[in-house]
Amino acid sequence: MEEDNIIVKHWREQEKIFIDNLVISRKRPTKDSVHDLRVAVKKLRSYLRLKKQMTGDEWKRSFSNMSCLFKSFGRLGDFDVTLILTRQQEKKENLSVLFFKEYLFINRSLVRKWVKQDAIKFNDQELNALTQQIKSDLTDKEICEKIIQLSFLKVKKVKVLNKHFQKNAHKIRKQLKDVYNWIKICPNDLAENFIRIKPLDQMLKYLGSYQDHDVLRKKIKQYTKEVSENKEKAILKTLENKLASVQDDLLENAKNKWKAVIDQERYKKAASSRF
Repeated sequence: MEEDNIIVKHWREQEKIFIDNLVISRKRPTKDSVHDLRVAVKKLRSYLRLKKQMTGDEWKRSFSNMSCLFKSFGRLGDFDVTLILTRQQEKKENLSVLFFKEYLFINRSLVRKWVKQDAIKFNDQELNALTQQIKSDLTDKEICEKIIQLSFLKVKKVKVLNKHFQKNAHKIRKQLKDVYNWIKICPNDLAENFIRIKPLDQMLKYLGSYQDHDVLRKKIKQYTKEVSENKEKAILKTLENKLASVQDDLLENAKNKWKAVIDQERYKKAASSRF
């Protein structure tokens, strides 16, 4: 039996995580099972993007049902994140928003039922078909060399997007998440001559937290449109304005961290030696 290359090895790891959390979610979706399944799907999708760059194989049509499951789980994940951040804000700001939390609990309960049904309906054979599709005769050396080349191109694109950081925050995160996922499957020192993994990880966390706070703000806006004027509604509107400032700080932290991710001189030297 031919040994799996590094893409397939990491694919199998995420495949197992996906299946384990799908089984849990078919009984009762939990905060952890929803989060872990979505992370696994993101990595599987990233590996398929990498494979396409190397072989030209299309994958989006085969991935469509998994994308639908990912979106379904995302709706539940949004309520989980919103509840966590709401509790944090209650403690931080010394306030209480009981009716808003009740609204979140009720809606999360409804969405959880739909997600459970979507998990039950998902056909495991579709994942098996994708596993066959990800296989190739590419060597680890060929893969790692291509990852470096593609990472240079991703970084170049981020440099352009970085000119309008706030507007392009989501696009920047998607580009860098691929770079992070791809580089992580190769030897630790593979990309250290132009990109630093630890600051990149921290930058992605800032951008992820920015997105989470954006979800909370949208939930607050939606809720306050549906209820009449009262004391809690006024508190929520004030909180929403404060969250905008929190988001600004998170973006600024992410933007500053970018300076540590890329060493410009080392990047230029590495680029000139490869291209």
